[in-house]
Amino acid sequence: MKTKKKTYVLLILVLGVWGTIGYKVVSALNPELPEVEQHSFVANTNFKVETQIDTFSIKTVNRDPFLGTLLKKEKKSGAIKRATVQWKAITYQGTIKQNKTKQQIFIVTINGNQYLLKKGQSKDSITLVYGNTKSVTMRYKKRLKSFTLKK
Repeated sequence: MKTKKKTYVLLILVLGVWGTIGYKVVSALNPELPEVEQHSFVANTNFKVETQIDTFSIKTVNRDPFLGTLLKKEKKSGAIKRATVQWKAITYQGTIKQNKTKQQIFIVTINGNQYLLKKGQSKDSITLVYGNTKSVTMRYKKRLKSFTLKK
C-alpha cells in the first residue's frame, strides 16, 4: 500500500507541474488586452516658424594647434596657361639612309605634301627635332609632338 500512496502523490505532483506549464502557454497565446482610453488631442494649426540667420566669420590661424609650428603662406604660381596649338596634318612615312654619309633622311607628309627632312630642317614652320626608324619628334610653335611610323 505504501507504493500506491507514493505513486498517487507523484501522479498529483506531475499533473500539477504539467497543469502549470499548460496554463502559462495558453495565457501567453491568448493574452487579455487592456482597455485603451481614448484621449482627445487639441491640434494647433497656427504654426509660425521663426528663422534667425546665424552669422559667423572664419579667421586664419597662424599656428598649427597640434605641432605648434607657424603655417607658411602658399605662394600663387605665376604659371601661364598656354593656348592649345592646332597641329597640321602630319604623318611619318619612314627613313632613307645615305651610304656615304650615313645620315638618315626622314620622309614626312605635312598637309598632304611629302617632304624629305634631315634633323634640324624645317618645312611649313615645322622643325624635325629628333627621329629614328620608329618615330620622329617635330616642333611647331614651341611645342613638341611625336609621330610614329605609319604602316
